[in-house]
Amino acid sequence: MEGVPGPLTKEQVTHWQEKGYVIVSGLIEQALTESCKEHMLEIFKDTACKDFGSDGKCAFPTCSDLDRVTTHENLIDSVSQLLGTPDILLTQSDGWCKAGHLDFGAQQNNDQRFHMDYGNNTFLHPTPWHEPENVAAIVYLADTEITGGGTAVCSREGDEDELYQPPYINMPGNGGYWEFYNDRTHAEKYFEEKHPEVAKFRKKIYDREVIPVYKPGDVLLYRYDIWHRGTPVKVGHKRSVINIAWKKRDSFWHLTWNPAWTQWNYYGNIERVLISLSPKQRALLGVPKPGHSYWNEQNIKWFGARYPGMDINPYLKALKL
Repeated sequence: MEGVPGPLTKEQVTHWQEKGYVIVSGLIEQALTESCKEHMLEIFKDTACKDFGSDGKCAFPTCSDLDRVTTHENLIDSVSQLLGTPDILLTQSDGWCKAGHLDFGAQQNNDQRFHMDYGNNTFLHPTPWHEPENVAAIVYLADTEITGGGTAVCSREGDEDELYQPPYINMPGNGGYWEFYNDRTHAEKYFEEKHPEVAKFRKKIYDREVIPVYKPGDVLLYRYDIWHRGTPVKVGHKRSVINIAWKKRDSFWHLTWNPAWTQWNYYGNIERVLISLSPKQRALLGVPKPGHSYWNEQNIKWFGARYPGMDINPYLKALKL
């Protein structure tokens, strides 16, 4: 997975490849981070999310600065580095605000159980470790030293790591363990009472847990097959993030979390977002890149007619190469 240039250092790429995650600073401009944070706090000024996601309030496309993060070329290039290909598609983007509270019900994500994310993104099991097909990210807009709520991780320690021997089924909602609990205490009690051998395995994950401190603008790049969990936000605080995910273009078995990007077409807002993007950014949403076999002079002109003001020259120039 070498040969794709991008903003990540060799050490950062290696850490993601071997450990399953890497935390990167400086990919998102400080001013953009602050703008997104203020936007989120305004959206959620009278409430916050007790579970994952914004119920559509901040799901891409939002026609706000959140979209600039979702389509940021530093993120596109970083994911291309990690997957070893520039041919990637966006599969998820949702900003949400987690509030500190004392509800530790069975399905709350206040203090989550350790899990992997592949379970509700595909019907399949992850591919072998050294053949990754996805990258997920959490873009932090808050300082978790103040707010709490940093994502906990359990890194992979080599090919012989006992916690990373497939199949990965030792978690609620997989491998026949259909009594699903999101909350850590409820999930681990279930395994202790009904599947003690799984409980012993999972205790080893918690024993190796690390909860990094995330600063505004930090990006946690991770995999769908890394053990991780959400931790409590401090009572009286709110922690805003943007969750984003990508896949290799030809991995059709990895599904799109958001409703179709085109769902809100016809009113001009989404169209203006598309017009403002570069060809590389549009490709993230499924628009063929310049030079793709889809394009000919007629198709390009029709594309430009649909979106007045769009610069179609990159597509036209690629026809002559």
